Amino acid sequence: MAVSVSVVFLLLLLPSLIASQKECKIGDASLFTKTWVIAYNKTSSNGTSLLLTLNDATVLNSTSFNISISHIHSTRNGGFYPGTIYPNRTVDLAMYGEDQDNVTCVGTIAEDCLSIQWSGKGCIGAMSWCAAWSHDCQSPPPPYGYGLSFWSSLGDNMVLQQAPSKSAVYGVATPTATSVVVTVINHDEGDSSYTVNATFNTTHQPFGPEFVNTKCEKCVFPGPFTSWKIFLKPAQVGGNYTIIAKCTGCSQSGNFDVVNITNITFGDVWHCSGQSNMYLPVFNTFHRNETLRNITELGKYHNIRAMFGRSGDGYSVLTNPWKTALQAATQLEAPQSHQQKTDTPYLFQLGAACWYFAQKLTDEMIAAGMTPPPMGLTNSAVGGQRIEEFMRNDSSINVCAAKDDFSQNWKLPDGRPDSVMFGTQTLPFVDMTIKGWVWYQGENNMGGVKGNSLANVGYSCSMRELVKAWRKIWSETPNTTDPLAPFGIVTLASSGSEGGPNMGAMRQAQTAGYGIVPNEALPNTFLAQAYDLDDPWGPSAGPCFKPWACCETHATYNKTTCLNGTKGHPEICDLACATDVNTDIYMGGIHPRSKKWVGDRLGKAAFNFLYPEGKSAYTGPTFNGCKVDDTDKTLIITFNETLLRGDTISVNSNFPTYIPQSGRKQATGGSQLYVQINASQFCMEPLQMGNLSDGKPLPNTIFCPTWAGGPDPYPKDGLVLACSKCETDYDADSSWIMLNFTQVPGKNAIAVDLRPLNGSQPTAVRYAWGIINCCDYADPNLFVTHGCIENCPIMSTSGMTANPFMAKIQGGVCECLPPMQC
Repeated sequence: MAVSVSVVFLLLLLPSLIASQKECKIGDASLFTKTWVIAYNKTSSNGTSLLLTLNDATVLNSTSFNISISHIHSTRNGGFYPGTIYPNRTVDLAMYGEDQDNVTCVGTIAEDCLSIQWSGKGCIGAMSWCAAWSHDCQSPPPPYGYGLSFWSSLGDNMVLQQAPSKSAVYGVATPTATSVVVTVINHDEGDSSYTVNATFNTTHQPFGPEFVNTKCEKCVFPGPFTSWKIFLKPAQVGGNYTIIAKCTGCSQSGNFDVVNITNITFGDVWHCSGQSNMYLPVFNTFHRNETLRNITELGKYHNIRAMFGRSGDGYSVLTNPWKTALQAATQLEAPQSHQQKTDTPYLFQLGAACWYFAQKLTDEMIAAGMTPPPMGLTNSAVGGQRIEEFMRNDSSINVCAAKDDFSQNWKLPDGRPDSVMFGTQTLPFVDMTIKGWVWYQGENNMGGVKGNSLANVGYSCSMRELVKAWRKIWSETPNTTDPLAPFGIVTLASSGSEGGPNMGAMRQAQTAGYGIVPNEALPNTFLAQAYDLDDPWGPSAGPCFKPWACCETHATYNKTTCLNGTKGHPEICDLACATDVNTDIYMGGIHPRSKKWVGDRLGKAAFNFLYPEGKSAYTGPTFNGCKVDDTDKTLIITFNETLLRGDTISVNSNFPTYIPQSGRKQATGGSQLYVQINASQFCMEPLQMGNLSDGKPLPNTIFCPTWAGGPDPYPKDGLVLACSKCETDYDADSSWIMLNFTQVPGKNAIAVDLRPLNGSQPTAVRYAWGIINCCDYADPNLFVTHGCIENCPIMSTSGMTANPFMAKIQGGVCECLPPMQC
């Protein structure tokens, strides 16, 4: 019979699964005297996950016991162990009520000892707890199963990388295993098959102590587990495969010695990563319903498969199962956030930028007459992370350091230690052969130094080192992932500043300081500029929300003020209100709902850069140089003809109304092209000294390092102010003067009108540098009858926005700061 137990939760605890290979007996202490760890990436209300130990003194010959907290196991969003829990041994129950204490759940232990069924107040949802390694439980660390299993990121319906690469299949086994033999069956070729003997302990070991908060002195980590791995024969695109793994010696009973994954196909696998704007799910985008209809009604995008689920949980098929696009569009999942009131399609949980990238890449291939291959997407993005947390914990992480005399005063943001996300979000995928990566991150590095890769300083250097390190570890085995596999990058939208300075320098740093990719530091990379892709509706900006308050579903709705504000025509707000109702905003404007535009630019760039069939430009108009024309009193700026690939620039000289900067409120509208007339004020990244005691910025300490255009060599006897009257880094921007321009007829060039300078000579020029807002805030219908997106003046005729640039002007011609070239 089943045994009932009552479990009292002293803090927020999320219950679920117990594993044992013994027969369940009342009073059997070995059932309970185990260390339990969470088997699902979930955190408590204070941002920590918990490791628990059952107190055996209360369970002997008893049906109730308490759970006491013995260790804090990881920092937020940490996740613990990769691996698969077999569906027939998983209890999908969890406790809700994040701020509740002393919540009681009742557990019924199954007769086979393989699970606990939970019930009681608050015990709903989806969660699993597993018994960790112990001498009483001969199984690998949770949540691998109880004998043999595939790795957590491998599952039914997945895509493996096609030939010429060779893909790996791998998993874990009990320490008693003597062999694992894998059989590969191709159902499209008469069930032809072949077998491969696995090697042991050749996979990477994620989730060790070096990747978790080093301040956690009491943290414990199960030791290295037994892993197995094989390499498949390179396979052509497509196919329908079953892969069976059989272990000898994994369990005494033999009940858990054979596992399989089915409906496997070969194509291109892309790994997406970064922070919250890569995490932002399809649910929070304007085009979610259109995408759903395209899949279910029009039969589109059936070549795309993914690990569908919230990307922070993206390393395990337990939480993020592999599904085809049609499965993900038609199968529903329980709400995954407070914004989701009903069950929603699995499709809506995947990171939107990742999905729309694959969607656009598919569209481009079809338009070029190609048959798109199956595309497999994995996404391990987690919000609020710095780039250093995704970097490998080896010598490369120490390459990028400040190299200036005043560097000791530069205060980087506080946060988790470096490499935490590499251990928990990246390592679970490095044994998977892939086509390439897509990266969208940088907001949480806005408070730090953006730097210069040539000087090995700041984010610019870290971007280079992350790409190098990821390529190195993924390609360690020859003929798997290409050592120069393509790497896609998204630059920050202007809403992503997080209050940090020098947004223009950050976008430059995202290209390793070159202003364009690919380049010497970032070979075989492609890029999507997002500075003009903020939320097209504010979000919830404009008078329809405040002061008119016309949206009935919004908390501010007021019929009287609405009728007065719209002069009796509230219907003019219908579109604005619909955007608010139909697409939920996620944590304000820092997460634009315009991710389809981002994915479109990424997909277009990837197609035209990587595939011979792609003939158009893979990047927007790119600065080539400039020259002052004293006769016409103009500055002629030219764009790189080679990179345009037959495309032409398109200039909208009907600039939106310019509203100048006021304090920390950024300027809006205008041409977005500025010049300086004082050469001493040029600086790619003005920095402000910080107080050594608390890191707070000191007034009147703005300086320019050598690598940003400051004095070379930098004087040793004191601080050279880049702006003697500037109290803050925002004030340092005041030396730039906005000027208008027009397109030079018949040429990929623009002519900047210098007459407003009244005879002064320009000493520097920049375009789309910093926090960019090309919307016309003087338009009374903005955010009422229409939104604003892709509205900056310089585009290409194929729809790619110009790359930002900044350059000195010396002797009447432009001179770029290395490594940028012009």
